[in-house]
Amino acid sequence: MDDKEIDLKKEQQKTLYTHRLKTNFILKLMFLLIDILYGKKRTLPKFKVIELLARYPYMAWEDRAYLQITRAYTQKYDSVEEEVKNYLRLIDLGRKSQDNEQWHLLLIDDLIRKKKIWQSVFLHCFLPKVMALKYYYFSRILYCLKPEWSFAMNAKFESHAENEYMLMVQEHPEWENESFDSEFFKYYPKQKNLADLFRRIGLDEREHKIESMQEYKRLTGKELQ
Repeated sequence: MDDKEIDLKKEQQKTLYTHRLKTNFILKLMFLLIDILYGKKRTLPKFKVIELLARYPYMAWEDRAYLQITRAYTQKYDSVEEEVKNYLRLIDLGRKSQDNEQWHLLLIDDLIRKKKIWQSVFLHCFLPKVMALKYYYFSRILYCLKPEWSFAMNAKFESHAENEYMLMVQEHPEWENESFDSEFFKYYPKQKNLADLFRRIGLDEREHKIESMQEYKRLTGKELQ
C-alpha cells in the first residue's frame, strides 16, 4: 500500500485497541531481561537493541532455505520444483523483512546520534552483540526443530514491537511537531515528523507479524492465537 493512502494515526489507534499476541515463556524472559538491562521506560536506545535483534529470525530462515535448496539440487530426485518454490518464497520473505528491520535500526541509530543521547559501551555496544549472536543461533535451532514454532515466536515478537512503538509515540506528543532528516531516507519512506516515522515503523512490525502468522497457518492449518 502506498504511504499516501495510509492514515498513520488511525493505524496507531487500531494497534492500541487490538490485543497483542500472547507471549511465550522464552519471550517473556527476553523482554524481562531487556527491561532489567535498559529500563522499563520506552527509549530510543532500548528500541535500537530491539531492532538489532529483530533481524535475526529472518536471517536464520533465509540461511536455512539456501541450505535446503542446495540439498534439494544435490539429491537424485526427478523434480524438486515445488519444494524449492517454498524455499524461494521464504528467502524472499527473509530478505525483504530483514532489510526493513535494518532500515529501522539505522534510522534509530542516526536519530540517537543527532540527539546526542548517551550510550554505554557495555550496554549498547558489547552486550547487544552477545544477545544478537545467541538469538540468531536460537532462531536457527528453533526453525530446524519445527518451523511453525519459529514463525509463531517471531509473530509474537513483532506483535510486541508493534504495540511498543505505538505506545512510545503516544508518550511523546511533542514528536508531532518535530521533523527529522537522514541519509537513510533514500532507502525508507520519509515521514513529515518523528511521530509518523515511528507509527510507520510500528505498522511495518504489524506487517511482519501478519506474514509470520500466515506462514504458521500454512504449516499448521490453524490460526495463531
